[in-house]
Amino acid sequence: MKYHNLLLNALKNGDVTRKTVISGPHVGDEALYSNAALLCGSCDAAGGEVLEERLQTDVELVVCGGGHIALELVAFASRLGYRITVIDEREQYCNNTRFCGAQCVCAPFDQALDGEHGWIRPYFVIATRGHSYDQLCLQKILDLNHRYIGMIGSKSKVAATFENLRNLGFSQAQLDQVHSPIGLDIGAVTAGEIAVSILAQIIQTVRTEKHVVQLDRNLLERLARTEQKFCLVRVIEKRGSAPCDVGFQMAVFEDGTVEGTVGGGSVEAKAIEDARQTTSNQVRAYDLSNAKASELGMICGGNVRLLFQLW
Repeated sequence: MKYHNLLLNALKNGDVTRKTVISGPHVGDEALYSNAALLCGSCDAAGGEVLEERLQTDVELVVCGGGHIALELVAFASRLGYRITVIDEREQYCNNTRFCGAQCVCAPFDQALDGEHGWIRPYFVIATRGHSYDQLCLQKILDLNHRYIGMIGSKSKVAATFENLRNLGFSQAQLDQVHSPIGLDIGAVTAGEIAVSILAQIIQTVRTEKHVVQLDRNLLERLARTEQKFCLVRVIEKRGSAPCDVGFQMAVFEDGTVEGTVGGGSVEAKAIEDARQTTSNQVRAYDLSNAKASELGMICGGNVRLLFQLW
C-alpha cells in the first residue's frame, strides 16, 4: 500500500513521528511526519486523544568481515531475531553454510557498501582481516545512514585510522560516532566473549532511546506490497506486567493469515478473533488483572488497550 511504502522509505532517512487519534469520532486517523514536515495523512482529533510515537525499524546488523568474531556475533544475533548481513570477498568465509540465516554478500567491501542494499539505518560492525580493510569500510559507512558504528581494533590502530580519515576530510564529529574499541568493557578475551560485549553495547544503544517504537520490518514490507484488506492491531497502552509494549502490532488479513504480535497468549488469540469481526476503527481494552487474567488463561497482571485499524 502507498502509505506503508512511504513509511518504509522515510525510515531509511531517519526516525518518523506518527500521530494517531485514539478516542472520539475520528479513531484511527493518523499522520506521519519526518523532521517535523508532514509526509501524509491528517490528525484532526476534534477533541479526541492523540497518541504520538517515534518510529524506527527493528535492529538490522551489518557485519564487515566473515572471521571468527563474526561467526560468534551472527550466532548470538540470530537468537535475538536481528536481520543480519555479512560482507566479505572470500567465499569460504562468506556463505550461507557458515552463516545460516544471514544474508551473505560475497564481494569486495567497497563494492558491497556502494551498491544497492535496502538497509534501513543499520548497526554496522567492522571486523575485517586487516587495518586497511577496516579503514576502507569505515570510510564508506560514515557516509551511509546508520544508527550505530563499531570497529574492532587496538587504541593505536584506531588512532592511526582516525588520523588517516581526518586527512581525507572527515570531521571529528563524524569520527566521534564510532564505538572503537568496540563493545562494552567486560574483560572479554575469546571470540564468543567479544561478540557478547559487542551485542551488549548494541542492545544498550537500542534500549537507551526511550519512547521509540521498533516496527517489525518483515510485517511492514508485507503491508507495503499487499493488495488484501487487513485489520492492523496495535498496542497503544500497557499497564502492569502485560507481555507486550506500546507499538507491538499485528495484521489480520482477509485471507485469514496473521503476521506480527501483540504479545502472544490468550489475549492475542482474542484480539485475532475480534479483528476478524471488526467493522470500524476502534479501541478495545483487555484486562489482565488477577480476576480477568484467570478467565483468559493468563498468569500475568496489568492491562492493555489495543487499536483496531481497518485498511
